[in-house]
Order: sequence, then structure tokens, then C-alpha cells
Amino acid sequence: MKKRYFKILLDYGHLGNRNSLEVARYVTAKNCVDALFFGNRMPRVKRKREKTGVIKVIEISYSEYLRGQKNEADHSYLLTYKSRKCS
Repeated sequence: MKKRYFKILLDYGHLGNRNSLEVARYVTAKNCVDALFFGNRMPRVKRKREKTGVIKVIEISYSEYLRGQKNEADHSYLLTYKSRKCS
């Protein structure tokens, strides 16, 4: 089965009461429904009132996917890894 590339706009939370941030994530999936389920299960996605934190799923080209992956690596909110210093 052929890989398809998607841009998912997600409503991210953990920014205080009723505050959120719209973030674009880039994924591969078999179809748009799988991409929607994948996006909804990502960490930090708001799922309370609407039952889904996915705002929009857009099919994109491979070159757009690669550019998006590069932009994700530079996004400050998505960088959650903090190295621990052991003494």
C-alpha cells in the first residue's frame, strides 16, 4: 500500500485554563481517517469538549512533508526533551 503524507492541524493544550495553541504536525498514514486518529492520540492534544483535538487534516506532497518535518524540529513547543545532569 502506498504511503500518503498529511499535515494535521492540532489544538494543543496545557497552557492554562481555556488557552490553546494551534500546531501543524506532519505524518504518514494510509488514509485521512488514520491520520485523524493518529493526530488525536498525540500527547498534549486537547480532547475535552469536542472529543477531538484535530482541527484539519490536509493531504500534502512528499516535499511539503520533508519541509514540515524540518520545521517541527525547530518548533520550541514541541521540543520537550530536557537532559538531566547526574552528579
